[in-house]
Amino acid sequence: MTLSSPNKTISRRNFLITTGWLAAGTTMLSSCSGLLPALPTTADPELDDSLAWIQILPDGRIRFYCPRMEMGQGAALGLTQVVAEELNVGASDIDCILPDTNELPAFKMTVGSESIANFFTPVSYGAARLRETLRAAAAKKFGISLSQVKDGNNGFILADGTPVGYGALVPADPEILLAQVSSPSSTEPPQYAHSRKGQFKAIGQAWDHPETLNIVTGQTIYSRDVKVPNMVFGQVLRAPAFGARLQHADGRMAQTVPGVIAVIIDTESGFVGLVADNPFILTAALEKIDVQWDLPSGLNQDGIDAGLDVETLRLKDGFEHTLDESGSLSGGRKSAKFTVTARYDTSFAAHAAMEPRAGVAWVQKNQVDIWCGSQAPYFVQRRIAKALGRSESEVVVHTHRVGGGFGGRLPCQASEEAALLSAAVNRPVRVQWPREAEFQNNYLQPGFSHFINAGIRADGTLSHWDHDFVSSPIITGLVPKNIAWIVDKLVADDGTARGGLSQYNVINRRTRYADIRTPVPIAAWRGLGAGPNAFAIESMTDELAHAAKVDPLEFRLKNLPPESSRLANVLRRVGKISNWGAASPDGTGRGITCAVYKGLTPVAIVADVHVDQASGDIRVTNIWCVQDCGLVVNPDQVENQVMGNIIWGCSMALKERLTINEGAVVENNFDLYEILRHNEVPKMVIELVDAPDAPPGPAGESALGPVAPAIANAVFAATGQRVRRLPIRYNNTHTGTLNQGGG
Repeated sequence: MTLSSPNKTISRRNFLITTGWLAAGTTMLSSCSGLLPALPTTADPELDDSLAWIQILPDGRIRFYCPRMEMGQGAALGLTQVVAEELNVGASDIDCILPDTNELPAFKMTVGSESIANFFTPVSYGAARLRETLRAAAAKKFGISLSQVKDGNNGFILADGTPVGYGALVPADPEILLAQVSSPSSTEPPQYAHSRKGQFKAIGQAWDHPETLNIVTGQTIYSRDVKVPNMVFGQVLRAPAFGARLQHADGRMAQTVPGVIAVIIDTESGFVGLVADNPFILTAALEKIDVQWDLPSGLNQDGIDAGLDVETLRLKDGFEHTLDESGSLSGGRKSAKFTVTARYDTSFAAHAAMEPRAGVAWVQKNQVDIWCGSQAPYFVQRRIAKALGRSESEVVVHTHRVGGGFGGRLPCQASEEAALLSAAVNRPVRVQWPREAEFQNNYLQPGFSHFINAGIRADGTLSHWDHDFVSSPIITGLVPKNIAWIVDKLVADDGTARGGLSQYNVINRRTRYADIRTPVPIAAWRGLGAGPNAFAIESMTDELAHAAKVDPLEFRLKNLPPESSRLANVLRRVGKISNWGAASPDGTGRGITCAVYKGLTPVAIVADVHVDQASGDIRVTNIWCVQDCGLVVNPDQVENQVMGNIIWGCSMALKERLTINEGAVVENNFDLYEILRHNEVPKMVIELVDAPDAPPGPAGESALGPVAPAIANAVFAATGQRVRRLPIRYNNTHTGTLNQGGG
C-alpha cells in the first residue's frame, strides 16, 4: 500500500521511517486518491486523506501532522482541538507538527480562510477512525465486546473499571494496525466533533497557543533563523522594475570583494547572484556588479489606472463577465423615487508582512533540502524541482512558521534563489530578502474601479442595481504570459469577483466585471476582491439610505432577502452593542456596514470616526463587530483574527496605497507604505455569534471587507462629504449624482 499523489509516491515503510515511528508508533495511511495537487495544490481534502495525519506512540502521546501551514491564524491549534475532542485527550497530550513534504502527500495550500472550515470534518474523521480501530484492538485483546470498551481519558475504560491507555494497544509492528485502519469499514466511526454539540470537551475552549511564549521571546525558528553546517550566504540582483530585462552583467569587480565566494551570472535567464561567507558584505558586493537593464518606458500609475478605468470600459461595453442579471433595469429605474450614481476606487496594495521571506537550500547529488516558510510547500517543492531539473521526489521542503502570509507567501522566491546558488557553489546557502524586495519583487493587490447606479422606491425598497467594475485577474494573476490569453478566455477570475454581488434583495439587477491584465504582477492579497467590492457595495447602500432619509441600519434590514436571517441577526446585534442611533459628538460620525464572506460568514461592523476638519486628520475611535462563522472551535483565536481584520481594514481605509513610477514601486518600505500604528488602533468590541449547530465557516478574512466602508460612511456622517476613493484623503471624493423621480 502506498501514499500516492500526482507529484510523489511515499511507501508505507518510507513514511514511517521519515517520520520516525517505525516499530514505535501508530499511524493511519491511505492512497489519498482524492488529493490532486496542482501548481499550487488546490484540491479540497477528502475524508480518507486524513488517515495520514494522526499517529499514536507507545507512550500514548499523539502526533498530529497538521495539513495546514501556520502564519499566525491559529489553524493548527484549532485542528489540534478537533483531534483532542475525538481522542478524549488534553492539550498536553498532542504534539502538533508542521509536516515536511516527504512526510505527507500533498495537501491544499493554506489560503482563503479554509483551514477550519474545510479540514474540520476530515481531521475529525481521521481521529475517529483511529479511536475506533484502537477500541476494536482493546476488545480483541481482552476478549470482550466493543460495547464493553468505554471512552476514557487518553484511552478506554473496560467494563470492570480497568483503564487502558492508547499506548498499550500499539503493536510492536505498527503496519499490522495500519492495515486495519486503512481497510474499508462497513460502519463509519462516530465523530464526536459533530455529535457532541453543546457538550464539547475541547472544541469551543480558549486553548492557548503552545508557541506563544517562544514567539514573543524570540525562540521560534523562522526560515531566516535556520543554520546548516558549512552554510554560506547569498543574494540575487533582482529586477529594479516590472518588465525589466537583463542586458549585460559583469561580476569581476564583485569577485574581488573579500569574502565573496562566487558570482553567478546567467544573462539568458536574467539570473545574477553572488555567494559570500559573510551576510553583511552582500549588498556592497552586489553594487560592484556592472549591470545593464532594459527598463520599461512609461509604466506609471496614471497609465495603469487608465487601463483599469470603469468609465472607459462602460463606453466600450467591455465587461466580459456577468455575475448576475435579472428583471429589467429600465423598469426598475422608472419605479425609483431616488436614484444614485457613483464611482468608487481602491488602490494597488502590498502584503507588507512583518517577516521578509528567507530560504535555505542545500543541493546535493541525491537530495535537495529546502528550509522555508510558505503557504504552499508543495508548490515550492515543484517549482524548485523544475528550476534545478530534478525530480520532485528528490526535493524535500522543511516547513517553518510564516511571519505573515496574507496570500503573499505561496511561492518562496528566496528559496528558489538559494537553490540555484547552492547548486552553483555546492554548499548550503541562505538567501534573505531585504524589505525593499518584498515590495518590488513580490506580487500585488490590483486596483479596483466601480460604477454603480441604483435606486429606491417610495416604500424604501431597492428598485434596481446596475453595477460594473474592473480590476485584474487575481487567482490566475501569475499565469505565464504565453498562456494567459487562453486562460482569460476560458476562466472568469473568481478572486476578482469575490464579494462582488450585493447581498440585498433587488429584482432588477445586473452585475458585470472585467479582469484586465497589466504589466504589474498580481495575485492573492487578504480577502482578494472582498475588500474593494464591499467598499463599493456598502458605500452605495449607505448613499441610498441617506437619499431616502432612512436610518442606514433599518434600510439594510428592510432590504435583506428572507433567507438572510443570519446576516439580519448580526446587523441587529451590532446595532445593540454599539447603541446605534445615539447622538454623536461634534466632529464625530458613525457608519454601519455588513457583508457575507464567501457566502458563508455574515459580519456586521459599526465604526466611530472623528474628523478634524481644520487639519484633515481622520481618526477611527471605536469599532464594534459581530461575526457569525458557525461553530467556533477556539473563540480566542477567532477573536484575534477579527482584531487583525479590523486593524487591516482601518489601514486599508486610511493608509495603504502603492504607486508605480517607471515600473518601480515608489512605496518600497514602511516609511512610505504606511500601515496602522499602535497608537492609531481603535477601541474594539467583538462579539462572536454562538452557533454550535452551524458548521465552522471562514473566519480568517471575513471581517476585513466591511471595515473600510464603515469608516467611509462614518466620515460622511461626520462631515457630510462622501468618500469614494481609498485610502481616504480629506476632499478626495469622486462626484456622485442624486436624482429624484423616476427614469
